[in-house]
Amino acid sequence: MKKPIQLLTALFVAALVSACAAFDYDLAMVESQATSGDNFKDALHKEYLMLAREEDKEDDWEDAAFFADRASQAAGGADFPPQMISDRQIPAANVKEMSFARSSVINALATEKNGFFAAHVARAQAKFDCWLQEQEENTQPEDIAKCRSDFEEAMGLIMVKAIPAPTPEPAPAPAPKPMKPETRTYTIYFDHDSSALGHMANIAIANAIKEAKSTNPKLVQVGGHADTTGDQVYNNALSDRRAKAVAKKLVEGGLTKKKLVKTSMFGEDFTAVNTGNNVNNRGNRRVEIKLKY
Repeated sequence: MKKPIQLLTALFVAALVSACAAFDYDLAMVESQATSGDNFKDALHKEYLMLAREEDKEDDWEDAAFFADRASQAAGGADFPPQMISDRQIPAANVKEMSFARSSVINALATEKNGFFAAHVARAQAKFDCWLQEQEENTQPEDIAKCRSDFEEAMGLIMVKAIPAPTPEPAPAPAPKPMKPETRTYTIYFDHDSSALGHMANIAIANAIKEAKSTNPKLVQVGGHADTTGDQVYNNALSDRRAKAVAKKLVEGGLTKKKLVKTSMFGEDFTAVNTGNNVNNRGNRRVEIKLKY
C-alpha cells in the first residue's frame, strides 16, 4: 500500500506547486522595490504589500498576486484608483454602500492625496480594496468587518473641509468684506453600543487638538451620533456619552478656554448613511468635531 500513498502525496505536492506558480509574485522583491519618494505612493506601496502578505498566509495566491502587483505599481509611481465594484462579484445587498464608499475615496484622492493626509488616503484606498475582496468571498465576517472598519477609520482621519462662504458684494466706498473662514471637521467612529475611544479615534482627536491650537477657532462643536439600532431614547443617551468622551479628551489635550468646547447629542437624527430603522451601521456611530471660526 505504500506506493499508492507515495504516488498520491507526490501528485498533491505537484498540484500545490503548480497552483502557486500560476500566480507569479515575489513579496520579498516587491518589499525591497525602490519607491518614488512620493508620500502617497510610498504609503500605498506599504499598505498593499501588507494585504498581499495577509492573503499569502491564507494561501489565497490569486489575491496575494493582485495586491502585490498594486504594491509594485505604487512603488513605481503609477496612478490607479481603487477597484471598480464591477471588477468583483459583490452581493447585491452590498453594492449601494460600497459604491458610496468608493466615491468617498475618489473624492479624497482628488483633494487630499498630495497633502498632510496622504498616508490616510492611501490607507483608505487599500482598505477599500481589502473590503471589496473580502466581501466578494463573503465567507469570513470577521475579515469583512476588519477591512471595513480600517477603511472607515482612515476616512475619519481625513479632514473634511466645508466650502467657504462666498465673498459678499463690496460696498461702494469700503473694501469688500473678507470671506468667512472655513469649518473644519474631524469624524470619529465607534463600535456598536460603545462610547470607548480606540487608538485611531485618539489619533483623530490629537489632530483636531493640534489644528485648534494653531488656528484658534471661536468654538469647537462636538456632536454625538448613533445608528438606528435600539430605541431613540437610548440612542440619545449613547450619542451624548460619545460626545462627552471626545470632549473630555479635547479638554485634557489643552482646549481649556472657557466655553470653547460645546457638546451636542443627535441620537438617530442626521445619520451619515441613510439605512432605515434598526440597522447596525458603523458610519452612523460617530462623533463629529467641528472647528468653527
